[in-house]
Amino acid sequence: LATNLEKPWAIDFADDKIFVTEKAGLVRVIESGVLLDDPLATLRVANVFGGGLLGIAVHPAFDSNHFIYVYYTYEKDGVLWNKILRITESNNKLDSAKTVFDKIPGSAYNNGGVIKFGPDGKLYVGTGSVSDSSHGSQDLQSLEGKILRLNDDGTIPDDNPFLNSPVFSYGHRNTKGMDWNEAGNLFIVELGPSKNDEINLIEPGKNYG
Repeated sequence: LATNLEKPWAIDFADDKIFVTEKAGLVRVIESGVLLDDPLATLRVANVFGGGLLGIAVHPAFDSNHFIYVYYTYEKDGVLWNKILRITESNNKLDSAKTVFDKIPGSAYNNGGVIKFGPDGKLYVGTGSVSDSSHGSQDLQSLEGKILRLNDDGTIPDDNPFLNSPVFSYGHRNTKGMDWNEAGNLFIVELGPSKNDEINLIEPGKNYG
C-alpha cells in the first residue's frame, strides 16, 4: 500500500484516508490507496530509541471537526517529556495545532505512546515508566506508567475512577497496543524489560504493577 516510510509507528482511519505517524516526526496521509508526497505535519521530536512521534487517533466525529490527535516525545531544558497535540486538518493540510495534554514524563526507552478513542468517546492514552527502578507507575500523582482517560479537549472526565485525576489504571510499564472487544472491554499490550510482555484486561482504578 505504501513504501519508503521512515519508521512508521501508528495508523488510524477516516473514510478513504489513512493517517500514519513516522517516529522521526512526520504525519503522513494515504488517500485512496496512494501515499501523498507532502506530510500533513512535521513535528520537532526527541531523537531517542523509544520515543519520537508515536500514537495517532482520529476523532470519532472527524467528518464534522477534522481533529487528529498525536502523541510525541520532546526535549526541553535537557528533560524528556511527552505531549498530546490536536491537529485540525482540511484537505490534507494543517489548519491549526493545539496542545491538549502535556508534561507526561519521558524516557529514552519507555514512553508508551498508544492513543485511541474508546467506545465511550473518551481518549485513552498509554504512558511509560521512566526507568525500571522508578516507582512513578505506582504513584497516583504521577503520569508515568498509566492508562489515562481524557475528554477530547484534554480535560478530565467526571466519571474517572480517581477524583480530579486523568488516571484510569496504573502500575504499567510500557503500553504499546490498545483495543476493545464487542462487549466494550479494554485490552492493552505492554512490554517487559526483556521478556514477560503482557496482555491485560483493564478495569477502572486497578493496579497492574
